[in-house]
Formats: sequence, structure tokens, C-alpha cells
Amino acid sequence: MKREVTVAREAGISMAGFVFGQLFRFGYNLAAARLLGADALGIYALVVAVVQIGEVLATGGLDAGLLRFVNLKDDEEQKRLIASAMKRAAISSAAVALLIVLLSGPIAGAMHGGQLLRLALCSAAAAIPLSVMTLMAGHAVQAFRKLMPKVVATQMIAPATLLVTMLAARYSLGVDAALLLPFVPASLMALAWIWPRFSRTTGVGFSSLLHGGFGDRAMTAYAMPLLAISMFSMLSHWIDIMMLGFLTDPHTVGLYQPAARTAGLLRSVLLAFSGIAAPMFAGYYGAHDVSGIRSLYDTVTRWILMIVMLPALVLAIFPVEVLSVFGSGFGDGAAALGMLAASALLQAWFGLGGTVLAMSGGERLSLVNQASALVLQAILHLLLIPVLGLNGAALSTLVVTVLLTALRMLELRHMFGIPFLSVKVWKPLLAGVLAGATMVALKGFLCTAGAIPAIATCAGAGAVVYALLIRAFRLEQEEMEVILKIIPFLNNHRTNEAP
Repeated sequence: MKREVTVAREAGISMAGFVFGQLFRFGYNLAAARLLGADALGIYALVVAVVQIGEVLATGGLDAGLLRFVNLKDDEEQKRLIASAMKRAAISSAAVALLIVLLSGPIAGAMHGGQLLRLALCSAAAAIPLSVMTLMAGHAVQAFRKLMPKVVATQMIAPATLLVTMLAARYSLGVDAALLLPFVPASLMALAWIWPRFSRTTGVGFSSLLHGGFGDRAMTAYAMPLLAISMFSMLSHWIDIMMLGFLTDPHTVGLYQPAARTAGLLRSVLLAFSGIAAPMFAGYYGAHDVSGIRSLYDTVTRWILMIVMLPALVLAIFPVEVLSVFGSGFGDGAAALGMLAASALLQAWFGLGGTVLAMSGGERLSLVNQASALVLQAILHLLLIPVLGLNGAALSTLVVTVLLTALRMLELRHMFGIPFLSVKVWKPLLAGVLAGATMVALKGFLCTAGAIPAIATCAGAGAVVYALLIRAFRLEQEEMEVILKIIPFLNNHRTNEAP
């Protein structure tokens, strides 16, 4: 039971941070759409796509390597390992930043973004060394099963600073400054916050980095396939934005961005749970405990599905109303939002399988999965975007997600005996179907109301139905025990009432 309590507690911390971060990122996209326009929002999306791919390349898979290898070392070896990984990432990030600056002109030309896109790429590139060091420090602390420093730095401080700086620059210096200035301050603030906590937890400081080695051979060998996996995963995440940039223009990207990022809110639940579950999967694999892997996967997947079901239904049922808050014209992405919401639901529901493979000896198999998915996605984008525009990008993403999910679950069944569908997920599934039916019925009566009142009313009613049904179906025994462990007052209350 200690395992479930740890997952619930740390995932709760992580999820609170992810919710905070996603709200600020959503707020940034909303403010940029209304204050800067679709063209500027499209340029921002293209810049973030390029920069995040560069950050993955700079970390070199060592972020995931720390999660596994720190747990296998003693105190002094842990410090040496962390220092060498941080030093290597620092040098790599500086090289990647310089490369993006040098290629900013050709990239801006290929994506039809002009001089403004080039300047934005250079500004964001300057922040890459800061953000990479923040990511590496966060993963090092996470290896000690402490998620809060990483979550606060990357999901709270960075997006909040990005939004505040953008708003200040917009009203004081204009649209271009609002697009160019926020990247460095956001990354600098996050690094300044996490570094003292990183040093206290790991015992590694600046002097350790200067005198440290340049990578651990065993961890580097483990990290290389994970680098490829992360690169393919990041490319798959951003390929719709990038292909729209290559095949259309920043304006179309700007119309697509709210739909893509709104649907992406669902993924934050998976990221919150997988962050703490990853080192646990690695520990079970190291102990050759296959039943532990299966049990943890089953429990965490059920929790993720229970949380994401209702918001996914809201996005699928009210796509026009949701996108209308971004301003006129953004409702053109309604069909894309529906498809992307379905894709994000599948990723949140089954995406933990990728974490299991990466942490349990299947990293090369996961690499093949991601490479195949990326190639197929690129082909579908080339075929569908010229014909269907932004809807073609969303349809391509959905098709690839369905196929990748099916393939990954077949592999998990073969390697660990994990079933495609757990019998325990019928509760959130049935509750979701009935809650969705309730929202659809209410939507017909509220067709004349405004977008926000209609969403709020239907979502509130759906949430009540969903919660009541989950309660009526009864939680699993281990879930009740987790709740009573985390909230001991309930346990005491029950004890006091017992005869």
C-alpha cells in the first residue's frame, strides 16, 4: 500500500503543478490570440516547436538516464553521475542554441515566417541552456522521488513568467516585443528557483560541474536509445505544427494552435502520473518483479482514465464553444479540436505503456515504435494537409495515435502479460458515457445561451452525474485505502462512528 500512497501523493503534487502550468500556457495562447493575432500566435507555436526539439537533443537522453541510474548508485557515485550528466547537458545545450541561431534564416524562410520568425528563433535559442539546466536539475531531484521542485520550476514559474512578461511587453513596447522578450526571463527565473533545491538534494554544486567528468559510459549507452525515443516523441508531438508551417503559413498555424494546445491539456494528467511511476517501474524491472509492473500499470492507468474522461467529453461535445473564447475565426478549428481531443484521450489512457517500455528494458522497441509512427505521421500530413488544411493535420494525428496505441498494447501483453483493457476501467468508461449523454441532452436546451454559460452549465451537470456514478459503482479497495492514508481524518471519523 505504501506504493499506491506514494504514487497518489507525488502525482497529486505533480498534477497540481501541471494544472497550474497548463492554465498559464492556455492563458498565454488565449492572450496571444486576442492581443497579438493569429499570425503572431502561429509564429510563437513554430518557435516553441523548434526550441523544444532542440532541448530534447541537448539533454541527450540523460534526463531519463538519471531517473534510472541514480537509483542504482551509492552516495558518492550518485554525485559523480549527476555532475557529469549536468556538465554534458550544459555544453550540448550551448551548441544546440548556436546551431538554431545559425539556421534561423533558412528555418524562417521554409516556414514562411519572415524576419519576425527569425528574430523569435534567436531570442528563444538564447534561453535553451537555461531551460535545459532546469530540466536536468528537475530530473535529478525527481530521481530522489521528489517531484515538487521540478513541477514548480517548469510548470509554475516558467509559464507564469512567460505570460506576465508577454503582457507587460505588449502594453509597453508593442506586439513584436511581446513575442520576442519573454523566453529568456521565463527560463532564467525557473533555473534560479530550482538550483538551490537541486544542490541541497543531490549535494552537487557549480564546483562539482566544473571538476566533474563528461558522462558515464553505462548511462550514456542507456541514454542514446532514449534520446532517439524522446526525439521521435517530440517530433511526433510537434510535427503537425511544423508541417502546417511548411505546407501553409503562420496564420493557419495560429488557427490550429488553440485546438492543439487545448486538447493537449489532457496529456498533463499522464505526465503527472508517469513522472513518479517511471522510477518505480525501473525498480520493479531491476527486481524482476513483473507482477509489480502489471499491478502498478493497472492502478495508475485507471486513475488517469478516471480523471481525463470528463474534460475529454467537454472538448469533444463543445469544440466550437471552447474555441470561441479565443476570438472570431478560431472556431474554424472545431473539427480539429474534436479529433485532437480523441487522440489526447487515447494518449492519456494508454500512454503509460510507453513509460513501461522505456523503464523496463524495452527502450529499443519503443524507439522502433516512435520512428514508425513519425514516418507514418509525416506521410499522412503530406497527403492530407494540402487537401484538408488544419483538419488534415488533426486527422493524421488521430490515425497514428490509434495505430501506435494498438501496437504498444500488443507489445505490453507479450512482454508483461498486461491486458489491452483492464476489467477495472469499466467504471469510468460507463460513467463517462452516461455523463456525456447528459451533456449532449442539455446542450440542445442551451443552444441560445452564450458559449461560456453553456459550457459551464453542461460541464457542471456532467460532473455531478459522473461523480455520482463513480460513487455508486464504488471505488476499488486499494483506492479507498489510499484516500484514507492520505486523509487520515476520514479514517478516524469512521473509527469513531464504529460501534
